[in-house]
Amino acid sequence: MREVILLRLGEVTIKSSRVRKRFESLLLRNIRDALSSEGVLRYGIMRDRGRIFVYTNEIDRSLDVLRRVFGITSLSHAYESTFNTLDDVLELGERIFKGRVEGRKFAVRARRVGSHDFTSLDIERELGSRLLPYSNGVDLSKPEITVYVEVRGKRVYFYDNVVKAYGGLPIGSEGKVVALVSGGFDSAVAAWYMLRRGAEVHYVFCNLGGPIHEKGVLSVTKVLADRWSYGYEPKIYIVDFRKLLREIRNKCDISLLNVILKRYMYRAAERIAKDIGADAIVTGESLGQVSSQTLRNLYVSSLSVRIPILRPLIGFDKDDIISLSREIGTYEASLKVREYCGAFAEHPKTRSEVKDVEREETKVDVNVFEEALSSLKALGLRGVKVQEEDLEIDEIPVDAVVIDLSEKPIKGEANWVKCSFEELLRKASELDRNKTYVLICDEGGISLEAAHFLRKMGLNAYSLRGGYRSMCRRRYQY
Repeated sequence: MREVILLRLGEVTIKSSRVRKRFESLLLRNIRDALSSEGVLRYGIMRDRGRIFVYTNEIDRSLDVLRRVFGITSLSHAYESTFNTLDDVLELGERIFKGRVEGRKFAVRARRVGSHDFTSLDIERELGSRLLPYSNGVDLSKPEITVYVEVRGKRVYFYDNVVKAYGGLPIGSEGKVVALVSGGFDSAVAAWYMLRRGAEVHYVFCNLGGPIHEKGVLSVTKVLADRWSYGYEPKIYIVDFRKLLREIRNKCDISLLNVILKRYMYRAAERIAKDIGADAIVTGESLGQVSSQTLRNLYVSSLSVRIPILRPLIGFDKDDIISLSREIGTYEASLKVREYCGAFAEHPKTRSEVKDVEREETKVDVNVFEEALSSLKALGLRGVKVQEEDLEIDEIPVDAVVIDLSEKPIKGEANWVKCSFEELLRKASELDRNKTYVLICDEGGISLEAAHFLRKMGLNAYSLRGGYRSMCRRRYQY
């Protein structure tokens, strides 16, 4: 008798024989990649009529990783043995489970594959009779423990656990997509759903902030790459959109900023998708969640590209999305990513007109967009190491100089300085190296990038966590 992990397949089993063979081959590839990625190097795999069996001495570690391989609906830690007669099966079952049913109500569930001189019901009745004296009785409706017996040819499997996995289709079975990511909860969960449906997901990040924003997005996408993306090498394509954002803010109707910026992000993603052979763009947009995601604005934004745009979360509530981000492991990383204040208009249009948006876009220098695309860099996510910096603080030290980068004028004390981000970059060399600086903006995104910039210059600089709005919630006096 030996230990084994029994894997059950979901949708793969209902495909035609030709498609099923291809899907199972992909699933086996992904299983091997998952195990080796987690350091499980010694294992064996067997496939048999809708089941896959994994033999390894590292059961717990293997169970944890295999439940995250898409295409598997559930798995069990089982004991495998060969047998000749029904009595062999019953004796093995009694030996394994007599201690487990002690003092508990139980049920026996059996299934068979192959030809035998006994039925599944025979196993349930006779093994139940043997276990009854050790137990607290039989309860077929709500047993405290269920004894499972699975007979396949001349092999029998015993287990009392069924670990739910995530189902879906094997990654690689449904082609390739690019996911637009911002580091927030939504885009990560949307990408996860596409992985679950069998797509190879690569990521496109249009960087509006700078190095800190990039690090945050890398942290989020790396969770998806390391924990969920087995069978291929996921990449992230980073495009520097900072100059393009300034171009749009300075030249276009500010109420259309969000829609125009979104259209350029779609165009960048479409260009990258074409280069790498991807068939669609994936976004984390949810209908009506923010101004750029009203039905009308999504329609206007979508007209900027010809490639299909997939929106897995279109009908999700925010609470549902956040709950899912906790489940898949991206919540903590997304929580640390600050929204970039400069990317939002104070009074955005929720129902834009195509002609108005197209007219405003004529004011944008197309060379600025092409320059952004020329800055493109691609990183293999599995090999990326993200180092975090301690740049944020929750309170302002008494002796600190506060540099206010927010959109709204704030009345402060004598040690408060008001300036724009661009002005700070120009005058940073004039700052006193013996002082501590705390930067603040509306949401905490721009100030985080500014603090990072000043740190690189050797200054003692921090960003106030959450920005101006967070400060108001804490009721700071200023």
